Amino acid sequence: MSKQEKKEEQSTGISRRNFITGTGVAMAGALATGALLPGKVEAVPPPKKWDRTTDVLIIGTGYAGLAAAIEAHDAGCKVAIIDKAVVIGGNSAIASGIYNCSEPDVQAKYGIKDSPEQHYQQTLAAGDFRGDPEKVKYMTYHALEGRKWLEKQGVKFDEKPYTAVGALWARSFDPVNKGRGGAIIRTLKAQVDARKIPVMMNVKLKALVRQKPLNGDIMGAVVTEKGKDVYFKAQKAVILATGGFAADVAMRSKHDPRLTAEVPTTNVPWATGEAIVIAGNEGADVHGMDYIQMLIACNYFTKKYGSLTNLGVDHALFVNLDGKRFVAEDQRRDVMAEAVLKQKNKVLLWVADEKCSKRFNPKMTEEIIKDGLAFRANTLEELAKILNAKLQVPEATFLESVAKYNESVKKGKDDEFGKKPDNLKPVSVGPFYASPTQAGVHHTMGGIETKGTTCQVMDRENKVIPRLYAAGEVTGGVHGSNRVGGNATVDCIVFGRNAGINAAKEKPWG
Repeated sequence: MSKQEKKEEQSTGISRRNFITGTGVAMAGALATGALLPGKVEAVPPPKKWDRTTDVLIIGTGYAGLAAAIEAHDAGCKVAIIDKAVVIGGNSAIASGIYNCSEPDVQAKYGIKDSPEQHYQQTLAAGDFRGDPEKVKYMTYHALEGRKWLEKQGVKFDEKPYTAVGALWARSFDPVNKGRGGAIIRTLKAQVDARKIPVMMNVKLKALVRQKPLNGDIMGAVVTEKGKDVYFKAQKAVILATGGFAADVAMRSKHDPRLTAEVPTTNVPWATGEAIVIAGNEGADVHGMDYIQMLIACNYFTKKYGSLTNLGVDHALFVNLDGKRFVAEDQRRDVMAEAVLKQKNKVLLWVADEKCSKRFNPKMTEEIIKDGLAFRANTLEELAKILNAKLQVPEATFLESVAKYNESVKKGKDDEFGKKPDNLKPVSVGPFYASPTQAGVHHTMGGIETKGTTCQVMDRENKVIPRLYAAGEVTGGVHGSNRVGGNATVDCIVFGRNAGINAAKEKPWG
């Protein structure tokens, strides 16, 4: 196992090598050719005989899929989960796990004023008002309830909120002990196991089964297991929770031609969006497919997600290779990404002090620095010398930028770029860190259209496709044109639970 793989496993508790050895290798050919599906997919009528039966069939083992499974089971349903990968979790397992919610009583302890309404309004505005207001309100007003539900399942969060990158407000809560997304996945999987819900890995969705082409109830699915087609009957509903398509170059570049193979992604390699195509074969509509977000989260040297020492934006500043600041560190994610793309070598140096770096996994930080993927020094002067030697950053300009930033902190106002006063914290406590960082394709805000707050999939005539639900990144309409950092976990948990609860209410068709 390489050092990079070890670091990823430390972060998630899940081995990237195990991912790649199975599904990743199987999909390599499809990714190379730009194919979206493992084989021909078309509308499929019901078979004379079903191979397996359940009440609710869930496709995907990320936050949304596992949350849906728990809720459907607890509502009295027989549940089954499938996933095309060989290890659970998908992008959720390698995500930061940041959870946004307003909790005014707690936030007030730290001088932060907040409310569900403010979360709602900021989320709408951040997405350029392209998000569905009904969905956005439901998500933000149920965000705290969703976090409390996660805590009931066993997930523990730090009490102190902060502003995650692109979160826009100090309402971000991290899993404790630098647990990240892998901690949430492990906890939810333990709950699934305790309920004896079967989870079938390396099983791929091939098609949905409907009474008639483009008409009638969804009755189940055709899945591929060990090279054979299996007809899986779902007596109540099918829930799609398969994530987005950021790793499929052909699909993403179709909707944004800039996102070629040369642009890295933060996603696992099987985030390829075929469930969107499969649902489309049954008439499902889509929403906002060209809303594709980039995140400044890829290491400059490896071009891969992670290997960064800093995740906060308060005790930190961003400078380019000329040693100059160029954007507010707490700006919208799309604004920051676009700003980075305009810099020399499309790179920023994420400079922070000890107070900021403490949020990151200390063991991973040591490995990253040891591998030369980020830098640390006891003084800013020493860090300037390192950056000059490694990346030819002018020492004097760099030190002047940090000093100017710290002066704005003293004044309580960032005249140059408008960083919010609540996030304007000094970079003054050593040791100091610098992570060379690039933007990668991160989140696809577009996807399957769903009805309001029921998670039912809608067709192109704006009618419900009976017994078909979707939740999480596979859907569109929640985040608009730009996703707020820390809102993805909320989206998946709130709407994953919603999908499971509503699917369980369906009356069995057979």
